[in-house]
Amino acid sequence: MGLRLLSYNVRYATLDDGPNAWAERRDGVADIVRSRAPDVACFQEVWETQFDDLAARLPGYDWVRERTSSGEHTPLAYRADRLSVVDRETFSLSETPSDHHAMDWETTVPRVTTAARLRGDDREFVAASTHLDHGSERARRRGAALLAERFGDRPVPAVVAGDFNCTPADRPYGTMVETGFRDARGVADVARGPETTFNDFDEPKPDRRIDHVFVAGGLGVDRLEVPTDRDDRGRYPSDHFPVVVELSPSG
Repeated sequence: MGLRLLSYNVRYATLDDGPNAWAERRDGVADIVRSRAPDVACFQEVWETQFDDLAARLPGYDWVRERTSSGEHTPLAYRADRLSVVDRETFSLSETPSDHHAMDWETTVPRVTTAARLRGDDREFVAASTHLDHGSERARRRGAALLAERFGDRPVPAVVAGDFNCTPADRPYGTMVETGFRDARGVADVARGPETTFNDFDEPKPDRRIDHVFVAGGLGVDRLEVPTDRDDRGRYPSDHFPVVVELSPSG
């Protein structure tokens, strides 16, 4: 089966006001998602009120999610007309993954990963939405090691997508590729859009490719796009760009 997956850090709602307030941005975020029509969408930095807005603007999707005590979570949306959930899990990036509110390794807020084993066209795969800590290098390193351990040895292909808060030159990225994951951008038959994924609501920031899609198992990457769409106001609707990949069986 062919599969389109989108990963998008939508910037959580409590930091900004004025033109960057969530109420001003939410339609633009949803417009980008709808325009790419992903089969699976992995979101980061979603607060509860933001989730309600996204769910209302993205009909046709079912969701896998569990919020943390901070209010932020990493929900995963999937096309209900094409995919079904075989299994789901949420775990924290911590010493105690079953405690979704745990904060270890000097992390700044609880960090959780949301994953689902999905089935469509008689094939199964695992998709995971994750967000490594922005403040603690130790948390990023340990979090990447936990992700590699959890998803690197699955009986079905796996896609781990999200805001890793690290560039390809950093140790957490190295952990992913050294344990068998492939960076979708590096192996895509076609890659379009800037290499950076961070714009800070202003302009693309060089050397800030911090949002990644990693694949493992029998998946090929036909195409990767980093959309730089602006909303109806002529502004970026998030401080990150989304990453969109077209995946297909490689064997």
